[in-house]
Amino acid sequence: MMMICVAWNANAQNTETLASRMKSMAAEKDPEKSRTAMNRIIKDFKLDTIKDAAHIDIMNGEVALSYLHNGAFPKFETYIQQIKNKFNQTSFMNMGSDILFRSGAHRHYTEILAKETVGLYDSYKNDPTARPADFPVEDWNRFMRMAAYPYYQSYAEILHANGKDELAFFYISKALKDHQVEELMPQSIALYTTLLESVGQEDKAYDLLLKMAKIGKSSLAMNDQLKKLIIKRTGSEDSTSIFLDALQKNISKTLKAETAKKMIANQEAPNFSLTDLSGKRVTLADLQGKIVVIDFWATWCAPCIASMPAMQKLSSQHPEVVFLFIATGENGTDAEARARVSTYVKKNKFPMHVLMDNYLTDHKRFQAAAAYKLTGIPAKIVIDRHGNLRFSTNGFTTDTEVINELEAMIAIAKEQ
Repeated sequence: MMMICVAWNANAQNTETLASRMKSMAAEKDPEKSRTAMNRIIKDFKLDTIKDAAHIDIMNGEVALSYLHNGAFPKFETYIQQIKNKFNQTSFMNMGSDILFRSGAHRHYTEILAKETVGLYDSYKNDPTARPADFPVEDWNRFMRMAAYPYYQSYAEILHANGKDELAFFYISKALKDHQVEELMPQSIALYTTLLESVGQEDKAYDLLLKMAKIGKSSLAMNDQLKKLIIKRTGSEDSTSIFLDALQKNISKTLKAETAKKMIANQEAPNFSLTDLSGKRVTLADLQGKIVVIDFWATWCAPCIASMPAMQKLSSQHPEVVFLFIATGENGTDAEARARVSTYVKKNKFPMHVLMDNYLTDHKRFQAAAAYKLTGIPAKIVIDRHGNLRFSTNGFTTDTEVINELEAMIAIAKEQ
């Protein structure tokens, strides 16, 4: 499953619309101001509690999350209860438990909230009266099957973190039911294999990890678990490394041949001149003679952040390649965007050479992102020594896939 962020390319609306007002309300961090904004929107747009229930549900959910962010859990629950559609209720409840879990705080309440989420979902998933009248039965049933995955997955992840692996395994198994495991998110597979090992199904964990490694869809966490299991079986770290290296070479050989077919021919890479976080100007034209890899990303883009460990590992393995991380689509003034990106880089201790993309004169698009005609981020660009654009790709699947793909692209670019 590939993840791509596309909101960075959205154009601003000149006229105030319901959508733009709701977006501004959702960005409000003060829960009282968020609540006031909701009431004003309902009044200004004359929203009907029945006809416009979906919009009102979303706003109640945003107000609830605003209270959650501020630790006001009773108020969070009050506004969750104001949401009429049960599916919308569970969606915002699941968002809430995920926000708390990622923060690492209030683990007990997080588990309670996740449990209530799956409890509510289980109560209505097979209830025909829960389906809105204008929602086709077939679509509703498919929607319910899809919803099971994130709800059960979130609860399993929280239970595992709280040391309740047997119950966590029960729910991750429910989450993965009726899905092709290899097509799921890597963190789901990593959690599943970890719990398989925890409940005594080590052989099953090993088989799945090996399968994912062979098809090049493993993650760094899965690779580490597989390595430990092989060492446990063979008793030799050296033979394990030889086995895994041979596996990687087979994947790289096959992938390089496939990747070569995607190479862009006879296209000069668009030049850009941007400043890094220290204020130093970097111009692409000055880097001719070197292979350049560009990673377009943003602090608000979850897939971008997820791909960072792989990019960090890759850059450390290729000191001969110039890696540039262009932060694009950041909201606010240039100073606010620069401060936000700087804080992120320092907090996560990523030794990245980060450049700040600039707004164009229309203040809707960004210079480098527009020049490379990006349709979403994260986006990876590979430029050869002669300044020619050779590869352009976007999205994120797993750490290993990012590394394997870029390894192949770099190798091919070096041959040009």
